[in-house]
Amino acid sequence: MRWTGACVAVVAATTMAARDAAAQSAGPAAVRSTSTGVYTADQAARGRDTYAMQCKSCHTPASHTGTVFATWWDQKRLSDLYQFVSTRMPKNEPGSLEPDEYADVIAYLLKLNEMPSGTEALPADSVALKKIRIDAGKKEP
Repeated sequence: MRWTGACVAVVAATTMAARDAAAQSAGPAAVRSTSTGVYTADQAARGRDTYAMQCKSCHTPASHTGTVFATWWDQKRLSDLYQFVSTRMPKNEPGSLEPDEYADVIAYLLKLNEMPSGTEALPADSVALKKIRIDAGKKEP
């Protein structure tokens, strides 16, 4: 009987250790990067059109690319960028676009910064966007 109890204890400890290791490794793996294709090409095209109509009068695409973009957003969560844009833009009517339009504009900004497109559209959901890290790198001008 003693032997059986010891075996049960070893199996239980091993199972718990494996579960804890899996939980720890799932944390960082649950965060995606913009370098893995988090928007679609169609979405970026819609974003380009929205940008032209709503943003271009105040901003040039160059003001959202390269070192400028990387300095502000590299290694931050995509939800931070979405929150910033959706609550402050357009300057004359902050928050006046539809959530999907903001997601489209963000997709366009990612495209401008040479981040690859993928097969799924960027969601207009701050919770989902918290799971995506901006990987802009500090690009030289």
